[in-house]
Amino acid sequence: MLELKLINAHAIAIRICLLCFTGLTVMATPAIGVETVTFRSDKKDLVNGAPMPTRTVVGEILVEAQDGGLMLQSDDGRIWMIQPDQIVERNSDDEAMQPVTADEMAERMKQELPHGFSIYRTAHYVIAHNTSDAYVKQVGLLFEQLYKGFYTFWKNQRWRLPEPKFPLVALVLADRNDFLKHAGAEVGDTAQLVIGYYHLSSNRMTTFNMPNLERNVATIIHEATHQLAYNCGLQRRFADNPMWISEGLAMFFESPDFQSASRWRGIGRVNQVNLKRWRNYLPVRPPNSLVTLLSDDDRFRSSDTATDAYAESWALTYFLLKTRREEYVEYLRKLSSGKPMAELTARERIEMFEETFDASVAEIDKYLVNYMRRVR
Repeated sequence: MLELKLINAHAIAIRICLLCFTGLTVMATPAIGVETVTFRSDKKDLVNGAPMPTRTVVGEILVEAQDGGLMLQSDDGRIWMIQPDQIVERNSDDEAMQPVTADEMAERMKQELPHGFSIYRTAHYVIAHNTSDAYVKQVGLLFEQLYKGFYTFWKNQRWRLPEPKFPLVALVLADRNDFLKHAGAEVGDTAQLVIGYYHLSSNRMTTFNMPNLERNVATIIHEATHQLAYNCGLQRRFADNPMWISEGLAMFFESPDFQSASRWRGIGRVNQVNLKRWRNYLPVRPPNSLVTLLSDDDRFRSSDTATDAYAESWALTYFLLKTRREEYVEYLRKLSSGKPMAELTARERIEMFEETFDASVAEIDKYLVNYMRRVR
């Protein structure tokens, strides 16, 4: 389990790196309607294993920079960062964008991926794979069980989340070698450190056939939870999503109950791995630990502090959902209304937290430590 959690720590770096890949620092009001943009692509944009010289995308503008750069969300849910010098042609109309259907998504995946891939459909997922039907059915069942449990949980919190706007896409490769080949082109050397990841730009989750699936369920569900959160309105891609929120939520959902037929009847059970890490951290935990966790994401980006940051994120999420559930949901609602590429300052993060929970960080810290001492 320790190894899997460290893998998750590296996997989140994928999402952080994506946030850095943009020149859209000066923002203008996005256009309204459907945009058709033809642009010169880069070497990482592959179709059937080969780079695309140019690509034409239909979608909606999320952000338009004053220099003409675009953040474009295509009709299949992918987000493209397009620099001004890449744009070849651009047209627009005043029609509302129509997301692709699951059938259309399946056809696009077939065209994009090399020969040998098949499509497996569940009620909510389009899964492209080149592995055994039996294995991909296991993964599909896992995703659907999470989906049902996820929506039921938030419904019980009186938050009726909308269904995903775009089909949920997963890619299951035959083995680790295939995974490294695909993921290496998408996320670089990070692929060596992970067994699965959710990609913010492509909006897809990628993993591979592992003989010991049950031992790796937590990691797969962790990343699938990220995908759900970003597709149901709980979080917004490329907005200011504090990592303690993103990771705390994923860890809250990641432990299945194998004694239950649905496996997620026990969502929110004590995560024993993270509880142990929290207890190990407590004796050396500095007085400003919660402040540093809330104000920025630096602790997640260092191998020296990431494990403790994950443990504290789980502990804080567990504590708030068990004791201040309404305020926590309200806090998520505020964060989900953030605009893409608009970051809060450290002070603004703290102020939003204290205002929503009607307590100072110091007070919450005291309650947190006292509560977690009783958790078993």
